[in-house]
Amino acid sequence: MKCLNCENEKFEEKQLRFTPEIKGEEIEVVVPSYVCKHCQTPLMDGAQMNLLRRISADKYRKLHGLLTSEEIVKFRTMLGMSQAAFANYLKVGEASIKRWETYYVQDVVQNDHIRLKCDEAYAEFNALEVHWKCHAPDIFSGNRRFSWELFKQTVRYLIGFTKSPLFLNKALFYVDFRHFKLYGNSITGARYAHLEYGPCPDQYQSIIHRLLTDDILMSAGHHKLKSVQKADLNLFADSEKETLEYVANLTKADGGKKLLALSHEEQAYKKTEPFQLISYNFSKELKI
Repeated sequence: MKCLNCENEKFEEKQLRFTPEIKGEEIEVVVPSYVCKHCQTPLMDGAQMNLLRRISADKYRKLHGLLTSEEIVKFRTMLGMSQAAFANYLKVGEASIKRWETYYVQDVVQNDHIRLKCDEAYAEFNALEVHWKCHAPDIFSGNRRFSWELFKQTVRYLIGFTKSPLFLNKALFYVDFRHFKLYGNSITGARYAHLEYGPCPDQYQSIIHRLLTDDILMSAGHHKLKSVQKADLNLFADSEKETLEYVANLTKADGGKKLLALSHEEQAYKKTEPFQLISYNFSKELKI
């Protein structure tokens, strides 16, 4: 191996910073490369070049919310499939699987297809979104269509006071039902069900999974969560912000423990059968 600049034959391996272009965007990565001992010119072998391509592609994927090569391999391994079998399952060419598992970046449509076919929770949430969009606002949604964006921002705001999913779910219930009581519509359009631990957003486990996988929430240890970003309260009307602040103030002292206990005493909970949706008509009897 000779240096392309000075023809020196002595090299050492160093960690270098490169800025390759992926889909028109420069991506900064640090990877190993041989460096000429005489003039410091980098020179990569085939293995180092492939590593640069894969790491650069995966960084781009992470920046744009796409599955990394490792995550795609993990899905295939989880299903116990060869690349050929996985390609048949996804109805794509085997060459696509080989590229996606190395340094070829899948587009958004391909990425969504992989997740829908391989991630049960993602597929379940997608079905839930379709359900929300197909159903007109009614008394079980607080007379408004579900808004994922408002729901996300509400979660981001309330998790700062409630910390855990258990208490967060109760705060969400009170936010939507109190606003309905005062103004005739909910804030998020979420539907709530009678579960063992009190009123909860319908399909809340799929919702929490989506909040975590989309990096809206992150684990804070000991069954606690925190928001990755600060809530954007500019998306809410004044009446909605007042309701959010009101419920948040009720949780400040104990993180929502009193709301948890109180939710079990609500007529909305007591008069709804287990696993059934709770009517917003019960909002007029709220205890807060």
